[in-house]
Amino acid sequence: MSEDGIRTAPLGTRWVRKMAIIIVVLLAFGSWGLYDAVSVYPARGERYARWAELQYLEAAQRANGEDFGIFERDTSVPNPREEYERLNEPERKRTNLADSANTSSTRHLRASMQVARLNWLESLKRIGQLKPERTTFENPRARLEALRQEVSATATPKPLAGYDIPSQWAIMGVCWCIALVMMVHFVRVASRKYRWDPTRKALTIPGGATIVPDDLAEVDKRKWDKFIVFLRIKEGRQPLGGQEVRVDLYQHAELEDWVLAMEREAFGPQEEGGDAEAPAG
Repeated sequence: MSEDGIRTAPLGTRWVRKMAIIIVVLLAFGSWGLYDAVSVYPARGERYARWAELQYLEAAQRANGEDFGIFERDTSVPNPREEYERLNEPERKRTNLADSANTSSTRHLRASMQVARLNWLESLKRIGQLKPERTTFENPRARLEALRQEVSATATPKPLAGYDIPSQWAIMGVCWCIALVMMVHFVRVASRKYRWDPTRKALTIPGGATIVPDDLAEVDKRKWDKFIVFLRIKEGRQPLGGQEVRVDLYQHAELEDWVLAMEREAFGPQEEGGDAEAPAG
């Protein structure tokens, strides 16, 4: 309270607590999405990519039975993006899947190699590692043996879906954007100052206009249950004559008492009966 008795309405404790909880929860969920996007899902995708690489190299080794030397000659993929697009063409994909499932096909093993290659390249693509340094081998046999030692032969890692990592980025973006909007809203509400002169029973609203009881044509409580009140100003009263001033009683503490004090001064105590009672909570 100032020396002249003027009070400034503080922010409502319950409103501040509610806003703080919402903002913290949104920031936490956004951070969780970020962690999944940059750590958890890429790590899972990397495990699956290594497993898929092992399946591919083993399929390439078996393909030697149809085309001798293909394992050493054709295992590396120097242009992985082009090769991925080529193998992912619908007609080629259907042909390879059909031949890989048909043990009597003359290209059964080579088609199986192509199917495994596409799966491996796709797994790298989903973690952003579709790069020549990940798809070329100086010594395919040495790489195959290293993977056999590294990758579990019994546990098949769960592959990433195409939306897994993007969805986590989306969760982060949406949550943090909403949290930012809420923080901006909090700052705006905090900047709105309501001041009360108990001697004159005068309420100064954000913007600087002052309302005294004699200015009131009506205290409209149609949204009183939602902590909203509308102060209707008499015609000809400057600067708000004829206007309806919306006041949120939840965001700022003490406003409710001040509005009721103005109402009693303007219309008498009988106006507080029935539906005009202060909202509970």
